[in-house]
Amino acid sequence: MSLNGLRPKGEIVGAGETVLIQGTGGVSIAGLQIATAAGASVIATSSSDAKLERAKNLGATTLINYKSSPDWETEVLKSTSDEGADIIFEVGGAKTLRQSFDCVKFGGTIACIGYLSGKVDEGTDRTNTNLLCLRRNVTLKGILNGPRDRLEEMLKFYEQKQIRPVVDKVFKFEQGKDALAYLFSGGHFGKVVVRVKE
Repeated sequence: MSLNGLRPKGEIVGAGETVLIQGTGGVSIAGLQIATAAGASVIATSSSDAKLERAKNLGATTLINYKSSPDWETEVLKSTSDEGADIIFEVGGAKTLRQSFDCVKFGGTIACIGYLSGKVDEGTDRTNTNLLCLRRNVTLKGILNGPRDRLEEMLKFYEQKQIRPVVDKVFKFEQGKDALAYLFSGGHFGKVVVRVKE
């Protein structure tokens, strides 16, 4: 939905466009795989150089460590000749949204997928989404789940491009609590799976 939800059926992000993925969790890595297979350039952020290297192996063209470059929005602008990213996978939430607004392309889309940094912005930064949306003519879209036809479209694309989801670790059903703890630790790269039935 983040890469095709606002486009006519059958259209997806492609060549000449830039996608910014925040982090290297399941949603962001899936976005990286789809965008790369569609011909788009992908900028990846992470706090881990090792994870960024893995993202590069999956096709990310620009790598930004947000720990060593806390003003990562500036790096995004540098890497796009000050144009910004066409689509941003905004998984950080309240404490990264301002930076996403600062590096999205004019007329671009910020897909709000999560809030890993929390639900409340800093007291010193009261993010005015109305003003920030108007400043760059941004589409701010909340993403929970998409319709069935778009899922089917994605599955066909996966088959056509031979994309295999990146699975970090698989837990048995009775290990569900351990799976959630592992997911919460942030050490994963890609999806964490709970196998419901053997």
